[in-house]
Amino acid sequence: MKNKGKVLLASLLVAALLTVSFGTVFATAPSTHQLVDPVAVAGSGSVKFTQLVLAPLYLPGTVNADNLILPLGFKTGQEQFSGNGIQVSGLKAGETVNLTFDYYFYNFMWKGSIYKWSGTQWMKLATIVVPEGADGVTAWAKVNGVGNGIYALIIGNYGVPPVDMPTPVPTEIPTEIIG
Repeated sequence: MKNKGKVLLASLLVAALLTVSFGTVFATAPSTHQLVDPVAVAGSGSVKFTQLVLAPLYLPGTVNADNLILPLGFKTGQEQFSGNGIQVSGLKAGETVNLTFDYYFYNFMWKGSIYKWSGTQWMKLATIVVPEGADGVTAWAKVNGVGNGIYALIIGNYGVPPVDMPTPVPTEIPTEIIG
């Protein structure tokens, strides 16, 4: 009798497990924008050169401020690197490349330019900003006709721009009470 009870109990447990449905659940991370690495493209003709993407940690002219790698020559917290930099080498005299950086933060109150490391400081270059594309978010920072060197997109947040409000003109208030 005890064996029959154990077999019956085991059979019920197996039947209960078989009636439970199992499914697969897929969890996805929220959509985030991963910055695209900068790219160098030959300015004209078939120019041969080497490009090396450098994480901010490996860029020259940096300072470590509270574990943040910031560009040298700016007030702490004023400017920062927007993603990776790029090193261009192997160009001959007169040969140039065009650089493109992902400028994701362009429409979020950030300003910036592409800079070249001179060996002692970051030198600002004339940067062209191309508005966002089909995704409605990504803009591009570009500079044309540059030679060998190390380049980075350096940005800073300018906050909410001030709004010019007209000064209110006082109006005359009648002093007599009509009664």
